[in-house]
Amino acid sequence: MNKLIENCLFLKNREHFAILRTKVSDFRNSYIGETIVRDSIFDVIQNYVKSKKYEIKLLKFPIDDSELWAFTCVKDGIIFVTINTALPYNNQIFAAAHELYHIYKYIEDSQEEYIERGSILTKKDFDEEDVSEEDREANAFAALILAPKEQIEKQVQLTGREFTDSDLFDLIHFMDCFAMPYKAMVLKLFECGRYNENVANLLLESESRKVIEEAYIHDCGTRWLKPTYENNLESLKALVELNLKSNNITESRAKDDLSFLEMLEGKFKTKRQ
Repeated sequence: MNKLIENCLFLKNREHFAILRTKVSDFRNSYIGETIVRDSIFDVIQNYVKSKKYEIKLLKFPIDDSELWAFTCVKDGIIFVTINTALPYNNQIFAAAHELYHIYKYIEDSQEEYIERGSILTKKDFDEEDVSEEDREANAFAALILAPKEQIEKQVQLTGREFTDSDLFDLIHFMDCFAMPYKAMVLKLFECGRYNENVANLLLESESRKVIEEAYIHDCGTRWLKPTYENNLESLKALVELNLKSNNITESRAKDDLSFLEMLEGKFKTKRQ
């Protein structure tokens, strides 16, 4: 059995997985509804946090480190979430859903240590077998938020796909539908009983390049496979200026911060496609 399958929460702790699935179902009913989430996950995070009377700053900018996906922390009562937009868009979406779990624990269960100390999501925490229990739960939460079983079953009925191990288009279709990275989508379809262990093993052993090439051949879901290089540094500039007007920082500190942000903005413009 592939280690990713063996160590996923669905097999590792079925009772805990069932409890988490119920919590996610309640969360979706309250904050999402029946829609397919995809890149609206960023709005879901902000709307949820604000509904709980917390303040949030969602920061997006490209980071020259493909291993670093996202991180979350709390500073002066504000929840800061940062997404690396140099990653493929579907990785950004999954990373955001993963970080939502840590925010959810912080707010609903008063688990302040989850993000008071900082939560960092790396490539290793997503697609390698040895992950912490916390990140295992967060990965399961993300997949349940983005692709609940009910929506997968609905897509099965609509498309009539057969889920064969010889046709990667089955997998690519669902990656497109739910904007999920391919390993996460394979695990999700295994969890839902749409792939047996042999098929899931075979697909997880496939090179990501092969899956991506197949997506481009079929012109299916390629928008999720590209980096966005998005940045929202303008909001940070506004925050610096607000802090200056409120006398929370000195003029020299504001000048230094704005200069640094302008340098970053110029650097990011050269990256954006």
